[in-house]
Amino acid sequence: MSGQRADEHELRYEELRLVVYERRRRVDLDADDAERAAAVQRLIEAADELLKFEDRLPVLLDLPARAMSVQLVRAAALACLLGGLLTGLGIGQVLLSLSRWWVIALVPELVAAGRLITLKVAPAAGRHRRQRWSALACGAAALLLAPVEAVFGWWAGLAALAVLAAAMAVLFELRRGRR
Repeated sequence: MSGQRADEHELRYEELRLVVYERRRRVDLDADDAERAAAVQRLIEAADELLKFEDRLPVLLDLPARAMSVQLVRAAALACLLGGLLTGLGIGQVLLSLSRWWVIALVPELVAAGRLITLKVAPAAGRHRRQRWSALACGAAALLLAPVEAVFGWWAGLAALAVLAAAMAVLFELRRGRR
């Protein structure tokens, strides 16, 4: 679908370019001053329309990618909520034992889910791709935190928690110095 839209935008660009070319040719052919002034005005209008379209073209071409980013950010929020549920179930199973670090792991998962639910995805031709990858890292780390810890041990759980924290830092834009 996005390939079809890109082709439509390229065809529209080519159409506008040809209109400018044709009107430029007519300016050269018109010898009368009154007709020439009208032809120049039509040329200026066509060139202005072409320039406005060229300014909008990157945004138009990026719209499908932004729509995908919105869907992936929302899916990552769901993954964070499911990860929190898995972690919560893990807490219930281990509350009787001595290991209670799961409570610490539950808080970042819920914070990440809340941030992803309320995140305003950047506009097209903006930083939505960065948000998309950070959200996917958040969702994957939150979803895999409990199973990874259960299978590989507490150190693997801490590694997944570190990935979650790093992705959350990007989502919260804690490093504002770099843009």
